Amino acid sequence: MQLNSGFHRSLFSAATVALILVAGSPQAQASDADNSIPASRSVPAAEQRRVAGLDHQAIARIARPLQMPTAKRPAGIHPARGADGPAQRVTGVAPSFDGSTASSSATTSSAATTSATTTSTAVTGILWPGSSTTNPNRQIGKLYFDIDPSPSRTVWKHCTGTAINSENKSLVLTAGHCVYDITNRRWHTQLWFYPGYENGARLGAWPVRLMSTTANYFAAGSYADDMAVVLVNKDSAGVPLVNRVGGHGIAFNQPINLVRTSFGYPVTDSRWPGFTATGEDLYYCQGQDTYYASGPFAGQMLLSCRMTGGASGGPWLSSVASTWLGTSVSVNSNKGGIGTAWANSMFGPYMGSQEAAVFNTYRAA
Repeated sequence: MQLNSGFHRSLFSAATVALILVAGSPQAQASDADNSIPASRSVPAAEQRRVAGLDHQAIARIARPLQMPTAKRPAGIHPARGADGPAQRVTGVAPSFDGSTASSSATTSSAATTSATTTSTAVTGILWPGSSTTNPNRQIGKLYFDIDPSPSRTVWKHCTGTAINSENKSLVLTAGHCVYDITNRRWHTQLWFYPGYENGARLGAWPVRLMSTTANYFAAGSYADDMAVVLVNKDSAGVPLVNRVGGHGIAFNQPINLVRTSFGYPVTDSRWPGFTATGEDLYYCQGQDTYYASGPFAGQMLLSCRMTGGASGGPWLSSVASTWLGTSVSVNSNKGGIGTAWANSMFGPYMGSQEAAVFNTYRAA
């Protein structure tokens, strides 16, 4: 199917926030993280067993979307063209149902993601027309978790996640705020992933055994680095996630101002009037991103997109071609502000060296 797409019209002028980065300046030095080692939490075996024994379908019926962030967090000055290190790309892979990895290697290259530079008509949040058993829906799903630290009660929430190709075939890409509560300084617990979600799950529940986010998000809640991965267990037959459902690719330090297609499971939020969704089916937006090098949105990209809470962590895909097995270059992170003026905005982190460190640390774990 040929999708409509269009040149992205930003709420903000790039010229307004453009600032030339001077090498060695105090601002440039301050923007560099002193410690780029990703933060992580290994899930205790007892918690993994508890998650495996949950009534996942019952919880899915009562879970509410994690509220999408809006606050602006100053993030310093970032490179004018985005990249802060070498380009890296891992290609996507189709499922291998027998568990073999012979045809599903994680190939890394230094080639930049390619995509059309402009499109004719923007898509700002409509139902994805494809089936949950086909790309890209098969790899995209809901990530469930408990945000209440009390051992005597649970508060179930959900975000969006995406199966990503790697050596271990077990990584799911999402947003940092979907695994770590920066306000209360605690990790979410009892996580599992439902791939291919569409009015229910048919591809199994995959308990999480490890979660990791960027050093910058963990330390300061920087939306410029609001990215995370979770590592899921194999299924009961010993087959890893990506061999069951396939995996999209992932890329870092890529070109900016290109066409992206973002996905998620949004739910109506009165803070942004005019958009209605139940979270039971996959939505998408498509357009050209705008990158900000400075100001309150420094290090972030912007798409015209009306999706709301529940869509957090959904992938921004490029290089999808006709198979719709694409390359993830960002995730849905925040709306920037509250109200009608912000309803058609979606910010995502530019995935550079901080995000590459998270992926590379756990791609073979």
